[in-house]
Amino acid sequence: MTNRTGPEINQRGRIDPRLIGEAAVVLVAILLVALVVWLSGGAPESETEPDAVPAPETAPAIDTVELAASGEERGDAARAIIETLRDSAGGPDYAEALTQAREFLSEGRLADAQLLYFFAARGGDALAAFELATLYDPNQASGDANRLQESDPFQAFKLYQQAQEAGHEDADQRLAALRVWTEQASEAGDEQARRLLLLWESS
Repeated sequence: MTNRTGPEINQRGRIDPRLIGEAAVVLVAILLVALVVWLSGGAPESETEPDAVPAPETAPAIDTVELAASGEERGDAARAIIETLRDSAGGPDYAEALTQAREFLSEGRLADAQLLYFFAARGGDALAAFELATLYDPNQASGDANRLQESDPFQAFKLYQQAQEAGHEDADQRLAALRVWTEQASEAGDEQARRLLLLWESS
């Protein structure tokens, strides 16, 4: 009778190749299951990232503009004009964009006006930056229907600065007045004004 140490040993004392193959299959299956579990555990629960919260000392960039319009007006006319201006052979005519913005503003078409002002301001037009800042400036807020309902001192600050750098002669005065408003509003407990004041003092 042959002495055997286990079912895996054949009569010559060698491991059965069939058993090696079966063990390899089991090992691969275990590794695959472990990989799937690991990947499932590391995947994000939601594809939607949470909204970023700006730091107190950081002002919103003027790379985007929040339209004041509601209802049917979404700035479609302005977008068509901007597309035409961008396709111009000699490059965009920012003066024309400013003219169109003023016309839309006079008609009460705030979304179209905002987009064209923004387009011209980003193109370096000092007047466009100054006039768009005026729309956001809490010191310039009024009951005029052709003005934004909500002021934005951060945007006013950035745009006045842009107009100042581009050489607009009245930007200094507007910035000084906005600084006074910011200090007073901050003392009164306005959180937005407090954040702007921190930004102002650190710049």
